[in-house]
Amino acid sequence: MGDTETSSVELVQNPAFGSIVLWRFGQGYQAERIGDLPHLLSFFLILLLILHGPTLREIKSTNLPSGLTKLASKMAEQREQLFAVHDRAVALRDLTLQSVGMGITTKLLNIDYGSALIRSNEAKPPAPPERLKFHISSAEKLGRWFARLPQGQVFSILQVDP
Repeated sequence: MGDTETSSVELVQNPAFGSIVLWRFGQGYQAERIGDLPHLLSFFLILLLILHGPTLREIKSTNLPSGLTKLASKMAEQREQLFAVHDRAVALRDLTLQSVGMGITTKLLNIDYGSALIRSNEAKPPAPPERLKFHISSAEKLGRWFARLPQGQVFSILQVDP
């Protein structure tokens, strides 16, 4: 592979793509709960779910009305998938922080530093490549699911310590 080629891992595990995923998560959240914003802590769960192939497939195959509990029950069928969520959250912490920073820099996101609430701004970022469309739509679906539950319950369902 030449120096100018981008690996498939680098294509999705970078702050620019991460910021678009997080922005769409926020868009979904804000569409589900008009007037409310997601807390920064919730953003640390998104990339670990979206960037994990088997989990992304489960999100994609779970209907929007079914919600986060249904996703977690599907993941629990393969227990190691659900148990690995916490470890992936820790592993992707830096990428999430970089992605939030990129989102703020590019004005996709605004953060209220006092409350740690994040707004996904009205924006028209470039369309992602076709092969990444499920990442984006799944992030929006997660936003809607997270908005339906108290934050503590989201962390509990996914078995992650905040």
